[in-house]
Formats: sequence, C-alpha cells, structure tokens
Amino acid sequence: MYGRAAVRAARLVVSACESPMHERPLYLTEADVARLADICDAISSLEEAFAAWRDPGTVNLPRQRAPLPGGFFNLMGSVYGRKGVYGLKAYAGGPSGALFNVSLYDVSTRRLLAVFEANLLSQLRTGAASGLATKLLANPDARTLGCIGSGKQARAQVLAVCAVRPIELIRIYSRSPENREAFARAMAEETGVKTVVVDSAEACVRDMDVLVLITKATEPVIRSEWVREGAHINGAGANAANRREIDAATVLRARLLVTDDKEQARVEAAEFRDLVAAGRLSWDAVHELGDLVTGAAPGRRAPGDLTLFKSLGVSLEDIAFAELIYRRAVERGHELVREWEER
Repeated sequence: MYGRAAVRAARLVVSACESPMHERPLYLTEADVARLADICDAISSLEEAFAAWRDPGTVNLPRQRAPLPGGFFNLMGSVYGRKGVYGLKAYAGGPSGALFNVSLYDVSTRRLLAVFEANLLSQLRTGAASGLATKLLANPDARTLGCIGSGKQARAQVLAVCAVRPIELIRIYSRSPENREAFARAMAEETGVKTVVVDSAEACVRDMDVLVLITKATEPVIRSEWVREGAHINGAGANAANRREIDAATVLRARLLVTDDKEQARVEAAEFRDLVAAGRLSWDAVHELGDLVTGAAPGRRAPGDLTLFKSLGVSLEDIAFAELIYRRAVERGHELVREWEER
C-alpha cells in the first residue's frame, strides 16, 4: 500500500530518533500522518490545546495572506507552551489545489523537530474543530447530520461529528450529483451509518440535529427557516471576508455564537463582520472555543437553543495535532518500519 518510499521515510524517522539528542528533524509524509493518527486523536489533541487557550504560554497568530498568481500564500503560526513547542503552517492555493506544510519546533532549544506534509493533517484538524464544537454544543441525543459539501474537507467533518454523537442518519448535498453520490457511498461504508443523498440544500437541512457547512460559497447556502429548533451548526467552509455560508437570520437567531479565535474572526468571519458593521451584532456576543472547553463561557442552556460554531481554522490546532503525531512517530519509529515492510 505504501511502497518503498514509505519504508524509506519510516527508516529516516528511526534514524533521526536514534541520532545524538535527536538532532535530525523528521520528515513526515501524508502516509505517516494517516498511519499515526485518526479523527479521534485530532479531537483529543484540540480539546487539550484549547484548554490551554488562555495560558500565558499560548499564542495564536491569525492567518496572513499574500497574493500569488492564481491564489494566495497563507502563513499561520502559534506557540503551545504546555507542550513546549511552536510552529507554523504554510500553504498556497492555486488552480490545482493547495499544498500544506507544517514545521514544528522545540521551545527550549529552538530546534526544528519535524516537517509535515500536511494536507491530511489540515483536513483532520479542521474536522476535529467541528467535532469538538459538536461535543460541547450539540444536544447529547443528536442523531441526525446534514452535510452540505462533498469536497476534500467534508470527510473529516462527517467522521468528527459521528465520533462525538450517536448519529443514525446522514444526509449529503452538494452541487455536483456525481460528487455527492460518491461521497455518500464512501461515508456510508466508512461510518456504517445510513447515508442518503438529497437534491437540495433545504432537504439536507430540514429537521436535522447537527449541520455541517463545508463549501466554498460566497453567498449563504442555508436559510433560518430551514433549521430546526435545537440544532447545532458547524460553519466550516467560509474562512475569508468574501465568503459566506450562513444567512444573517440564522446568526441572529442563534442563542450561542462560537468561533475558534475572535481576533481572526474580526478579519475572516464575514457572517459576523457584516452584522457587526450594520450594528446588529456585538463581538461581545461571540465566544471563543477555548472558553467553552475551560468553562469560562457557558455552553448550551436549553435543548431548544440553536447553537452555531463559526470555524476558521487556527494555527494552534495545527501545532497541537502535529505535536501528537510527532510524538507518536518518535515512539513508534521501529514499529512503522516493520509494519510498512510487511505491506
């Protein structure tokens, strides 16, 4: 499955871990990430990281974007003091998609610990943020999930929600009939949950307990009148000022608004920014995910409350998950070589 390249990569992990003082940084491929961690690991690592959100040793730098021909160069950084690491993620979007890389460093020595091929890492951590928000905000007996979007990020979103709630029915909608059919088949097989395709966003949303929006839309893809009382919404696709997935009525109706980083939201959360600019919403009404994890901010108050998590994707999520993967790579270096050689 992985081939000689993967075995060579695993041997490099072992070699680096056995070198004096681990001086050689690791290079971890997409295959390494897939082998070393899953969506439940990602959720756990993010929950632990957000528990440290207010620590003096935790610093999250909002995303910076620089224009490139056909896309943007994106750079994000953070310090995760409790784990003694810091790092950055860099990626560039373009016509053929984005390529992600994460660099992880040691706080005490300033040494580069590892470089990651980070497309899968990014997908899992983005899904994990929605999973953590769902764990904290959705009704405990939530059993139905509507997912709008069937692209590369959608799989981790569905897996994360299914990991934290007893989901019994999944509805899938996206603009491409072929893509949504293929995605629904894949999710049914991977989750074991009944998964159906619908032909409209409204049909995907109505009467569902948890909603995931993971699109590239520039205009809202849901309307408030479609959303049931007591639902929880994860808006995970729109992370730029020119993108929107959620209509104003839904935002204003929500009894609890949460984002991962309010500073970053002031730049990227268009649905919130529009309403603040219009004097219809205050940033004081928006809570950060870390404050829900620690209990500094209240969670859901009543079963009938509508809750909304505006996921932007922050560097601390990447660095926390990367630290877990790095630690496992060090611990399991020899085991990885043996397992991959057997394949």
